[in-house]
Order: sequence, then structure tokens, then C-alpha cells
Amino acid sequence: MLKYLLYVVYILVGISLGVWLIPELQILLPFEVPRIFNNMLISGTLGVLLFFLLFGWTLTHAHNFLKKSEGYLLSRSLVEIVFATLGMVLGLVIAVLISLLINTLDIPLIGEIVPIVFAVVLGYLGFMIGLRKFSEVLDFFPRASQKAKLDGTQPALKKFIDTSVIIDGRIIDVVDTGFLEGEIIIPQFVLDELQLIADATDPVKREKGQRGLDMLNALQEKSDNVRIEPVSYDKLDVDQQLIDIAKREKGAILTTDYNLNKICQLHDIPVLNVNALSGAIKTVVVQGDAFELFVSKTGKEENQGVGYLDDGTMVVVENGENLINQMVPVIVTSVLQTNSGRIVFAKLEKNK
Repeated sequence: MLKYLLYVVYILVGISLGVWLIPELQILLPFEVPRIFNNMLISGTLGVLLFFLLFGWTLTHAHNFLKKSEGYLLSRSLVEIVFATLGMVLGLVIAVLISLLINTLDIPLIGEIVPIVFAVVLGYLGFMIGLRKFSEVLDFFPRASQKAKLDGTQPALKKFIDTSVIIDGRIIDVVDTGFLEGEIIIPQFVLDELQLIADATDPVKREKGQRGLDMLNALQEKSDNVRIEPVSYDKLDVDQQLIDIAKREKGAILTTDYNLNKICQLHDIPVLNVNALSGAIKTVVVQGDAFELFVSKTGKEENQGVGYLDDGTMVVVENGENLINQMVPVIVTSVLQTNSGRIVFAKLEKNK
């Protein structure tokens, strides 16, 4: 549809140029042109042919540019687009006012070129400022902010997602439960890093990358608040880019990366760590608790059996080596907290 629309635009431009330009060229010719060419229909047709001959090669580039622009705008919220449009209109109004002042000077050539330059530059700057700074513009309206404070509500932070949390996959279950509010944004550089991992020659890395792409598709299907944000960048330094964009947009970072978590804390950026969430909601087991456990394998030490709680916590059972593939009653004797998680030690309840 877009390509056909571009054809129509090119044809209209060619007709306009032909009707305006062909008669002027006929006057400049040293010989008399046949009367048949003194016709608007003929001039328009020649204009279309001439325009496509000179600029037809730009059709593909224009189509690709408009496609990218369309995807960029569709990835933005309606509020962002409205503020960006208002910013562009304001920039064009300022450009018109400056052009009026320049025209009063009556300087040849400058009075014709400079207004166009100002219109393009100020229109673009107004659009980008309205797009990037709309949240700050909203702060100028005290009624809205005071109402939010009275209601005890604050707008949800934008959440920028890291490559590690996509590959991890647990974020999909968290999103599915509805505990996460606000937009979840995947910056373009995160998607590019995920693509690089998926194309790696190392089979382990490649499998991780492919899993991440699958998780990303599942995440987009689970929530309408997930979007990919096109972001220009010079080099693929994902952690630094995430910190910069979170600072600029005043958002939070979703990650499972321990080091990135620490760096964000140094920069005073809110961090939502899925590992921390998982640890916070783990089943609480204390000394003396009794429960049924399925012993699945032998332990590292002699005569030990190993089972797992529903949340994945490992339980080491004393004298449980001969109870593999059995559901047995156990009682907790101690709980050991390590850097990698918790280990629960237990014994058979009948030995209590």
C-alpha cells in the first residue's frame, strides 16, 4: 500500500513539474516547438516521464525510509507522538517568525535559503524534544502532579530489559501474573546483542541466543506493554547503553546480572533483579519443619540422598542414599545460605 502511495506522489510531483517546467523550456529552445506540445496533458506526461527518469531510483530508498519511520512511530505511545507533534509545530512557528525577521533585511539568496534551513532544523529539534522530554513537560502542570499525590498514585516507571533477563526467561511468568506495571522496553542494542549471541559459532552461546529470541517472542505475546525502542548507538556496550537510557528516561532496569545491579546502584538507578525476586518469594523452611520429599539422586557425601523443593532449593537427606525415587517424610535439621542459594539439610522423620 505504501509503495502505491509513493507512486501516486511521484506522479503528482512529475505532473506539477511538467506543467510548470515544460512551457518554460520551450521558450528557451532555439527552434519552434510543434503546437501539440502546447498542451497541459502532454506537458504533464512529459514531466512524469522526466521525473521518473531522473529520480525513479530514489523510490526504493524513500519506501525503506518511510517503512522505518512508520515502525518507529508505531513503537511509540500516543502521548509521545502528540507531544512530538506539538514540539514540531512550535519549532516551525519559531522558524516562521525568524524568517519574517530575515525577510525584512532584504538580502538576496539568504532570504530564500535560510528560512528553509531554519524550518527543517527547528522542526526536527521540536519533534525530538517533544518526544524525549514529554514526561518533564507534564511536570509543568501542577494540577496533574498534585492530583497524583492526593490519590497516592505515581506513574509506573519505564522498565528497560537486559539481555540476561530475556535469556533467563522467568520474567515471562512474572509478567503473566500481572505484578509488573508500566511499559517494558527492549532497546534496539539489546535486541542486536541477542542476535549476535544467536549467530555465534559456539553452540552453547548460540543456544542461549536462540532461547532468548524465543523468550522475547513469548514476552511480546504475553503483554501489550512490551515494545522495542529504536536507539542509535556507536558501539555495542549494552550495560553502559542501558544505564544511559535509564538515566535519560528516568526508568528502571530489569536484569539478572549481579555486576550490572551493583553499577546501577552506584548511579542511583532503580533495579528490578529477577534473582532477588526469586529469593524473596522462596518457600520459607526453618529448622524443625517436617514435609514429604521425593529423593531423586545420591549426594556428594557417603550415604546422602538429594531432593528438591518446589522452588528448586536443594535438600540433602542424611541416610537417604537407599531411598532414591521414593517419597519420604523428612525433618529439617539446618539451613545453609550460600552465594548460589540455600541448601537445606534434613533427616528421615522416623529417626527424630
